[in-house]
Amino acid sequence: MPTKPDPRFLAVTAHDLRGAVGVIEGALKELTRDLSTKDAEAEKLSQMMARSSQRLLLLGDRLSALGKLMDGSDLEFQDNVELSGLVKEAANRAFAAHARRSLRLRVEGSPVSLSLHLQTFSAAVTELTALFCGFSQSELLISMSREVDAIRIKFESDNTAGGIQRALRDRQGVTQANLGIDFVETVLSRHRGAIEISESDGSNAAVTLVIARSF
Repeated sequence: MPTKPDPRFLAVTAHDLRGAVGVIEGALKELTRDLSTKDAEAEKLSQMMARSSQRLLLLGDRLSALGKLMDGSDLEFQDNVELSGLVKEAANRAFAAHARRSLRLRVEGSPVSLSLHLQTFSAAVTELTALFCGFSQSELLISMSREVDAIRIKFESDNTAGGIQRALRDRQGVTQANLGIDFVETVLSRHRGAIEISESDGSNAAVTLVIARSF
């Protein structure tokens, strides 16, 4: 008898979750096909359902990434991944599911290619974007820069310092922020990278993902 569940079961669960969300999204499209734009309450409800569907899809991605990280095998890296496009797509998905109406997202950076494990790295970007969406008020900026031996992806916004610093100080905590940062750090460590934290004026903070350009 097995002593613990097979981590691959997470991937199977994620696949089933995505399938169920696909059915929900199809039904939502049919229900709202002839929705009058004048019906504000119905429009608001349909938007809430669409955002919830996107959050469920992100949860499926998280489950799949966790399965990959837990099974103990080496990650299969893909060469020449265009990082700016990957980050922009992953961040936009999380932003669409988690951001409040008044929050803006900017993603900046020149194209750069490197070796990555697509599934886990994309999940790390969506996790950190979702975390910042929960603490930010007006704008979230994600900027990418190249150095000689590393790539830096910086997340920064207003009113984030307190929440993120609490999560970093209390590493034994079981809040979503604590566990999310732990997950991102695990992904970065598998890419020979790390997280850096910086403060500005006491109300702002930045989290930077630093990835080695070559292994």
